[in-house]
Amino acid sequence: MIKNKFEIGKFYDNLSKSWDRTRPKYTQDIFRKITAHLDKNKPYTIFDFGCGTGLICKFISDDLPNAKIEGIDISSQMIEKAKTNCPNCNFYVGDVTSINLPKYDVIISKDVFNHIYDIHKTISRLNDLLNPYGVLIITNKDRKQNVKDEIVNILETMNYEISIEFHSFKPTKQEIDSFIETLSNFKEEHKNIIRKKLEDEDKYYIIFADKK
Repeated sequence: MIKNKFEIGKFYDNLSKSWDRTRPKYTQDIFRKITAHLDKNKPYTIFDFGCGTGLICKFISDDLPNAKIEGIDISSQMIEKAKTNCPNCNFYVGDVTSINLPKYDVIISKDVFNHIYDIHKTISRLNDLLNPYGVLIITNKDRKQNVKDEIVNILETMNYEISIEFHSFKPTKQEIDSFIETLSNFKEEHKNIIRKKLEDEDKYYIIFADKK
């Protein structure tokens, strides 16, 4: 359904107004599991790759008050919402591989890599942006086994120390219905495919990769 970065950007532009209210409650649980691995007192510089409307940036800003947080997304409309949700964070619009960015202590990416076409290029870019002894945290719905395996294999060749957690969550019927309602421009067959995926239990992996 979505074939390139431009289409992905437009897709999320269209969802930006309804995105926050259609996030399942377990989203906050995922955020908590991510930040549980970080020292709340450290003045980290944190980068959210694929930040959407800035929900995780806001969570981190509240949970880690000493952190400096930035985010990037290819959807300009998502970024406009992010600026409202988290006004004390800094945001970029565009492709992470083609924008000049500083280095960070922590890089987080949630639900992005299932949309990435060149995983090796993207991981290499994130590695370049990560300070020595920094941590890269990648979490995705475990729907494409080859994606997780490819991420891990690439990180292993870069000598990262890796640990992986697996978690299962399930959105409620009301949460699923609410999200499907936002897809008014989708064909019914595509809506049904998305509904079926959402009705399955969401199995997430979280990769914690420490840079040596």
